Amino acid sequence: MMKSTVFSAVAVSIGYTLLGWDFTTVLEANIHMKKEFGLNNGPSIDGIILAVSVFGSIAITVFSGSLLDWLGRRAALIYSSLLLISGGLLMVWSPNIYILLLARLIVGSGSGLVFTCVPIYISETSPPNMRGSLGTMPQFMFFVGIVFSYCLIFWMTLIPSPNWRIMIGAIFAPSLVYFALLVFYLPESPRWLVSDGKISEARISLQWLRGKDDVSGEIALIADGMNMIMETAVGGHAVAAVRSQSFLGTSTNQMSRHSTFYWHLSDPLVDLLGSIHESMSELGAGRNSYFPVFNSFNIVEQERTSEQRGNDSLQQSREAYSAEESNNGDNLQASLLSQVASAETNDINTSFTSEGSSSYLRRHGTSTSGLAQDLISSLHDHDIEEDDEEIHIAALSSQPALGSGLHPFRQQIVRLSETADIKPKWRVLLQPGVRHALCYGMLIQALQQSAGISGLLRYTPQILEQVGVISLFSDIGLDSHSASILISVLNASLMLPCITVAMILMDVCGRRVLLLVSIPFLTLSVGAISLSNIVKMGSLPHEILFQLSLTICFCSYVIGLGPIPNILCSEMFPTRARATCASFCSLAFWFGRLLSIYCFPVMLSTIGLSGACAIYAFVCCLVLVFVYLRVPETKGLPLELIAEIFKFSRQEWQLPHHLPHFFPQ
Repeated sequence: MMKSTVFSAVAVSIGYTLLGWDFTTVLEANIHMKKEFGLNNGPSIDGIILAVSVFGSIAITVFSGSLLDWLGRRAALIYSSLLLISGGLLMVWSPNIYILLLARLIVGSGSGLVFTCVPIYISETSPPNMRGSLGTMPQFMFFVGIVFSYCLIFWMTLIPSPNWRIMIGAIFAPSLVYFALLVFYLPESPRWLVSDGKISEARISLQWLRGKDDVSGEIALIADGMNMIMETAVGGHAVAAVRSQSFLGTSTNQMSRHSTFYWHLSDPLVDLLGSIHESMSELGAGRNSYFPVFNSFNIVEQERTSEQRGNDSLQQSREAYSAEESNNGDNLQASLLSQVASAETNDINTSFTSEGSSSYLRRHGTSTSGLAQDLISSLHDHDIEEDDEEIHIAALSSQPALGSGLHPFRQQIVRLSETADIKPKWRVLLQPGVRHALCYGMLIQALQQSAGISGLLRYTPQILEQVGVISLFSDIGLDSHSASILISVLNASLMLPCITVAMILMDVCGRRVLLLVSIPFLTLSVGAISLSNIVKMGSLPHEILFQLSLTICFCSYVIGLGPIPNILCSEMFPTRARATCASFCSLAFWFGRLLSIYCFPVMLSTIGLSGACAIYAFVCCLVLVFVYLRVPETKGLPLELIAEIFKFSRQEWQLPHHLPHFFPQ
């Protein structure tokens, strides 16, 4: 049933194949373009040429959040493919250095849009139990692009006069394929469509992605998570219940460490989400009695089944659901969807500003009957009769009709459409939970680049030549440069099965566990690279140790620190702020990439590879400490719930205030 979801994730991840292609080929092309254009040799020139595309990525990323919210995820990706096509064609032509730099700037702009938008699109279209695996797909496709580009470079090194324009300009051909897939096969993100008030289109998109007709439960959960209804705090009660259940389920031994140094440094969300996942694992694959919101995707099917058995009253099904929860002491008081109904029943007279409704109508130009038809068709799976005139009133008036027989799900989505523009998107960034998640997202992206692995990846052929590892392949009749490219192909090929393992484990072990397991191996391998160049040993042992350490370094990176920051940055934010927050995280990534690109060749020429790797090993230790203390586990949780949980501040989790309540004397 999820074939379409997997297909869309693979199709959209082709953009990362283009990033991998450009990441590798430009450095090799630098060697030849400097000769043709008469540029001075030196590490600073290399850094500047490579950094031009990063400047383009930074420039477009500044506006990418607004573009993604205005155009939509799919349209932004289409424009990114057009930028990559035009930039590739310019690079194939490039009669002088100025046209080449302009082409690099355009390609960098397309790369920046792809980097920001692809993880967001995958997270918004994937179900919670597959989001980690599909979110790792861009990293897999990135290294597929690296392998293909290295193969092209290796073939060109065997030619007497290789054409550097073909190396970097050939990116336009796969960009055409990418453009065709985006235009003809890729649906728009249903979460963006719901946030934009296009409920009927969101339903069609979700039906295609899920491979089934009945998606009203998921549509309702997405609508509930929009957090646009300012007067009702739907979901806040559920998360508060999670908080209490989390502490109730925490042992006294676990609580005792809250008074320690760890408690003052760590984020309480780490323990909160950890306890949730522990409870989930204990309950197994059955119905989640600890956290019923996970069952909300099936609530529609449950209601329809109960109606077929004669329970044609919504109140009866609600009472049955409450009775089930009362039999389980560990249950939350209600799921997000059931609280939508209760909140709207208790606060039926809650008023909404007329500006929200008029703004929605101005944006979409939707007539009264057209809006009602959209809402009816989007939720026609519910077999509940209502009067069309009442829907019209509920959709356009500042108050819902009293005594209306409108189904709670429909009332929620009507109100969602009314208030689509009430809260400016930039104000969402000032909310404590969003600020909390944004700081973590930007920091982990910056730390990922500061670890220096991208520099090692980009300069692998040059490093192999410098260290002398190519002597291991001296018997096959290749020159030193071709041998270094061949070894780079083998290194990149070894990473593909490692990323496949990460895809399998991402939703089993979780993001946090993979980071905590892989980063120590990454730190030790980078440290071993540094020591192998300091400790005196024979030529053959040195080359073997260096190559083994480099392989372990890359493999451990692609399992953890490579794909997971992007996954986390696409999961932690509410839908209304996701694109804007992801653009800030991407800015942190690109500034870190810019620093790495410019500094790494300078470091190689000054303190050498051993000094650079020693610094990178220290940064990896800092990353490990940060992950252990601050990065919570997000596997298997709906996006809407993750955003709600991040709203908690440290003050809400102060131990002296809560221990007496949870552990009465």
